Amino acid sequence: MIDPNKHETDALLAASISGGAFVETIGKTDLSGWTEQEWAALIDVIVTSFQDFLRQAYADDPPF
Repeated sequence: MIDPNKHETDALLAASISGGAFVETIGKTDLSGWTEQEWAALIDVIVTSFQDFLRQAYADDPPF
């Protein structure tokens, strides 16, 4: 993402927090020992959180 706007920057923060919470939930900080399913779940959590945040942000503050 080149030159993210405020909503995108905030969405990245929200996604980071969600990803961190997921890591804490599974209790495995050594990423080299993660299963394929754990990696897929982390990606899903992060992408979903990012998209959900942006969807709400733009609903509240449309870019047009």
